[in-house]
Amino acid sequence: MKNSFGVLGGSFNPIHYGHLRGAEEIRQRFSLEKVLFIPTYVPPHKPEHDVLGYKHRKAMVDMAIHSNPSFVLEGIEELLPVPSYTYRTMQALIKKYGRDEEFCFIIGEDDFANIHTWRSPSILFSLCTMVVITRHDTSKTLPQILSVDLKDDFWYLEKEGVLVHKDGKKVYLSSIPVLDISSSRIRSLVKQHKSIHYLTPDPVIEYIEKERLYY
Repeated sequence: MKNSFGVLGGSFNPIHYGHLRGAEEIRQRFSLEKVLFIPTYVPPHKPEHDVLGYKHRKAMVDMAIHSNPSFVLEGIEELLPVPSYTYRTMQALIKKYGRDEEFCFIIGEDDFANIHTWRSPSILFSLCTMVVITRHDTSKTLPQILSVDLKDDFWYLEKEGVLVHKDGKKVYLSSIPVLDISSSRIRSLVKQHKSIHYLTPDPVIEYIEKERLYY
């Protein structure tokens, strides 16, 4: 997948070192040229009142990745219809960057296991390669994680440990050390007026304090 773009989407509510380190691990492992960070504009699976406004989440992503030239903030979802369905985001990325570019969609194991609940997952699988991030101590294989509703759309290359979609795109499993950090934990600590240092970059902490977010 050399010279392809990694795509990491999420609510980033807020972004933290777990997101950043995971993206860097995958960028290096798969020789990705860039990783596009895409804050979800209107998350379809989360109640709107549970998610901070897009402007703030986007600003914090920009601050968090600013020092890494391989990380790029991509705000394409604010130009698309809502709610923000991932397959439409990928279609828009292909239109923007060109069909000659290869896109590698980075997704966590839990989200991949539930991807059958997303809007038009078969279209998404036909548009991009996927890398499923899993904890370093897992013993599961991709067929064990994949929803039974989608199993007929793939075949498994056991020697390579790779799923191949009927349209030819591949799904890889990548075990990486996972930092035990969550956005919900950060929000809880802020609400309790406790320190969030070393969980997210300092500019993000300063922004949260300045804007009085999550209090």
